[in-house]
Amino acid sequence: MFFKPKKKLPYFIFQIGFNRCGTSSIAYLFEQNGYSAAHWNKGTIAVGIELAKIKGESLLSYCPKYDLYTDMEKVNMWRLPKLKWRYPIFRKYLKEAELDIQTHPPIYAFKYFKTLYEQYPGSKFILNTRDKQDWLNSRLNLNLKNNRITYRSCRCGDNIHNSEEELMNCWSNEWDEHINAVTEYFSDKSNDLLLFDIQTDSPQKFTDFFSDLELDLTHWEKRNQGR
Repeated sequence: MFFKPKKKLPYFIFQIGFNRCGTSSIAYLFEQNGYSAAHWNKGTIAVGIELAKIKGESLLSYCPKYDLYTDMEKVNMWRLPKLKWRYPIFRKYLKEAELDIQTHPPIYAFKYFKTLYEQYPGSKFILNTRDKQDWLNSRLNLNLKNNRITYRSCRCGDNIHNSEEELMNCWSNEWDEHINAVTEYFSDKSNDLLLFDIQTDSPQKFTDFFSDLELDLTHWEKRNQGR
């Protein structure tokens, strides 16, 4: 969180595009305008949502309440036992979930957009996108950070594929399926979904869509570029 929020939205906002598509910039814009945002939060938001799903409860039951939720994913699930003493929600999840943590696929809680829409009426959603090939390259570039592999996760699991080509093909198929699923679901709910291409769209789209918030766009900036 960048600073203490001073405002409170009458509804939730969920960013439901993939990471490496301006998620930090979106969170920063809203927080600098006085709203609270949960940006990844070390994967605790995604794990909390997954725990609620397992227990058949409302998806935000185990999450602190924020105005905006971005980057709702947790990869490298095999690390949870090592981190459970730092993050209580990981302990709760490991206690409740019947799974082999070594082979557990990542949690992509943003894909539960249909349930979020049904459980939290009035919520707004942001589908953030970019050129797909640029997105693939951006994800792959994470593996160059500090000269070590840092992101080889996909819906199949972590470190599953034998080559970068296989991994990128998996990411590409996942991208197409998710983008199509979101646009189809919201085809008759256009007032609840903001489509935002971080490379070609103006941030004015945020003020137009969230006209009730009077967002100050001087706080819009591209963050975590080149990563």
